[in-house]
Amino acid sequence: MRWSRILFWSALFVIFYLAFSPDVDIGPDFDNADKFKHAAAFAVLTLLCLVGYRRRNVWVQMLAIGVFIEAVQYFLPYRDASFYDIIADAVGIFFISALYRKKT
Repeated sequence: MRWSRILFWSALFVIFYLAFSPDVDIGPDFDNADKFKHAAAFAVLTLLCLVGYRRRNVWVQMLAIGVFIEAVQYFLPYRDASFYDIIADAVGIFFISALYRKKT
């Protein structure tokens, strides 16, 4: 459980770095790849939070992180905020939450 918490905070730091840095684009490049990356990042982040903190309903906190990222990006001249990114975040969050709930 301790390692999950360390990995959660490390992943959150990396996600913040990627979200707030100019011209950072990693991973595959295809149509709507950005939305896939959002869903995947928040799926991993949600899983680490579920395992590390043993809370069942982390979706509110995870979604708040997604909204926070988009709000900050709105004010960054080199980034674009998107409501669809929040939707992609929510897809990753709810997918992992549903799988985790089914498993436990």
